[in-house]
Amino acid sequence: MTANDHAFELNTIQGISPLVQSYLETTPNNEAMATYETLSPLAQSRALLFASQLDLTNFESVLSLGQGSQRALSQFADRMLVQVKQKDVSKVGQMLDSLMQTLDRVDPNALEPKKQSFFQKMFGKIEPTVKQTLTEFERISIQVERIGVQLERSQLQMIKDVEMLEELYAHNRGFFEELATAIAAGQMKKQQAIEVELPAKVTSLQATNQPLAVQQLNDFAAQIERLDQRIYDLQVSQQVALQTAPQIRMIQQSNQTLAEKIEFSIGTLIPLWKNQLAMMLSMHMDHHYAQLEERLSRTNDRFTSPSFEQQVSKFKETQHELKAAIKDVFALHTATEQEKQQLQDVAELKSFKGE
Repeated sequence: MTANDHAFELNTIQGISPLVQSYLETTPNNEAMATYETLSPLAQSRALLFASQLDLTNFESVLSLGQGSQRALSQFADRMLVQVKQKDVSKVGQMLDSLMQTLDRVDPNALEPKKQSFFQKMFGKIEPTVKQTLTEFERISIQVERIGVQLERSQLQMIKDVEMLEELYAHNRGFFEELATAIAAGQMKKQQAIEVELPAKVTSLQATNQPLAVQQLNDFAAQIERLDQRIYDLQVSQQVALQTAPQIRMIQQSNQTLAEKIEFSIGTLIPLWKNQLAMMLSMHMDHHYAQLEERLSRTNDRFTSPSFEQQVSKFKETQHELKAAIKDVFALHTATEQEKQQLQDVAELKSFKGE
């Protein structure tokens, strides 16, 4: 007997729910098999077991399908939200900004010898002494070192965050697979109910024509609808897990790149910058104190010799590279914090839906 035969004959029976006819007219599809085939062998076995245990006449049985995975996913969203919220989103940015401002205070041109005219000596602005200049440069070097240490601590925290995100990714993948298993079980049970059990109940009704059988048939169609809604709810949760995966990976990769750039800055450029600054200051002091004031005119050529000029040039290049690297780190940090804010918004939404 075809579905159309069922639909035609049911029209003569009073009180039949439209749901019954709707399900009888449903075109068979391979949705259940398509989901089932995506599962691992172990998950397939569990899906078959879950499907066999589903009792459409028991509301709690339908409601509990995949319920544990859904609740775990909600708790996962809460945990992810806590992890994102507890980070100090401004600390690294403040350190980078402070480092840039500190570097801007270093002007290598201040070490170059300046000849003053008679009127400049009499009425001009008094230039900082060599000792004052050197002291200021040393103070700046210490500040750069302190900021570098703070950045290193932040880098270590980023590495821990990468590991934490990897753990979250693994949990999220597990939730996705568990939800897929529950969905496959529900789809198989639904397919069996529509293609086997429902037609059998219709045949029984037509044979007995008992009034209570009509209500039982309507109830069974309503139970299939509840199962269909439950499957839909699980699919929505599965989409949440699916969308979360690339978000976790995106922030994880941003943290990795940020940690690498900070490592390059604090492990390579800052030590190089400090070393070249020390060499430049040492050369400046050697030349300045090498002769007494009356012999400066004879040593001025040495002071402006290519070796010192080359050292100043190298320092300028290193300082420029360090500033460029810091700007890159700051830009990446800003982008990463925006991604974290987006993840926090999504996590809050998931947490709200899970309540």
